[in-house]
Amino acid sequence: MQKPTIKLFFIFCGFFASSIFLSTCGFEENYFLPQVPEINISTQLNTSATINLPSLTGFYYAQNYIIFYRIYISDFNTSSNDTTIFSNINSSLVNDYNFIYPNTDPTSTTAGISANNLFLSRSYFELELEGVNINNMLSSSGGNIRISFPTAQGGNPVMTFNNGTVIYNLKRSGKLITPRPSDRYFQNTSQLSDANNANSNNNADVAARSGLSQTYAYVSMYVVAAGTDPVKFTTIYSKPTHISVFRLPEN
Repeated sequence: MQKPTIKLFFIFCGFFASSIFLSTCGFEENYFLPQVPEINISTQLNTSATINLPSLTGFYYAQNYIIFYRIYISDFNTSSNDTTIFSNINSSLVNDYNFIYPNTDPTSTTAGISANNLFLSRSYFELELEGVNINNMLSSSGGNIRISFPTAQGGNPVMTFNNGTVIYNLKRSGKLITPRPSDRYFQNTSQLSDANNANSNNNADVAARSGLSQTYAYVSMYVVAAGTDPVKFTTIYSKPTHISVFRLPEN
């Protein structure tokens, strides 16, 4: 009469041990954030883009969206944002785009490079807004944003939210060392296009061209979702999605 009891005892112990094993040997929750679908982005030439940012409220560890950018100096005058002309704009633009592309591919199941490391390695910086914390505006609740680059000389590129009337000027990263506040707008100034300034102590966000008789400036932008892993307390990112390449207005 003792054997059934002993058998049940070992079954229970085995189940308990298995439960501990499963909980500590790789069967932990996988924290991830969804990529912004390419279909959620519509563009008009290289002057504007409308982005529908999905709500991330179903991901309690999500915080906000981030837009990464890099500026490219060129002697090529175009109103197109087609990828086929990227090599005409600047060789660094097409090289960066091709390097980043495998990480943006929505059909790929490969984890890829963490967005922060990916963009840092290509001298991309985080976009800012004038007078407001952009992280609060690009919140996990999502929404509709519009980025506009005017063609008129002296115009300021801007962002609006949910078809609102409040307009925010785009600003280059506050982590840049040298540029004066007036040079942190997205305008093609002499300071921006000067190849001597394209270094880590000045325009670290600019891929320069030297010896050009006429200069134009373009900026490439990507959007990613960001949050915090609640176990490791590290920042996690979605796959990036390319927004567009915009032409900066002349100063």
